[in-house]
Amino acid sequence: MTDAVIVSTARTALAKSWRGALNMSHPVAYTGHVLEQAIERARVDPAEVEDVIVGATFLEGASGANVARQVALRAGCPVTTAAYR
Repeated sequence: MTDAVIVSTARTALAKSWRGALNMSHPVAYTGHVLEQAIERARVDPAEVEDVIVGATFLEGASGANVARQVALRAGCPVTTAAYR
């Protein structure tokens, strides 16, 4: 592949905070929702997504093992979609 195309973006209103609605949310849950919305906004079939790249720092516990793979699956992408962080 020689070209990368960004067809849509989405984000949460506020990242993980000790106060607020996302306080007790798992990072994969809300990041999966964000990816799902970006795919929906782009009007793309999740099966057409070839790569999912998730930028993340200081991951630990359940969110530490290839969070991009977990997010892609949560967003409805097939297991054949490549994912990395």
